[in-house]
Amino acid sequence: MLDTAPKETANLKRILLINTALDVFYVAGGIALIFTLGAENPEWRGHGWGIIVQGGFLFFFDLFHALKLK
Repeated sequence: MLDTAPKETANLKRILLINTALDVFYVAGGIALIFTLGAENPEWRGHGWGIIVQGGFLFFFDLFHALKLK
């Protein structure tokens, strides 16, 4: 039973680091949205900024928690 705790912690850390990497693509998608559909439509530009803000928060949230795990 005690042997599973380090494995679970390592698995959670791996998942959080994968999520951190995926958050970079999330932000990139928001940037792409701003420069494609948002180039002529301010509503899409706003959606792009919203995705960037959300992805940026998730990036730091996942990274912070991954680094806190031993």
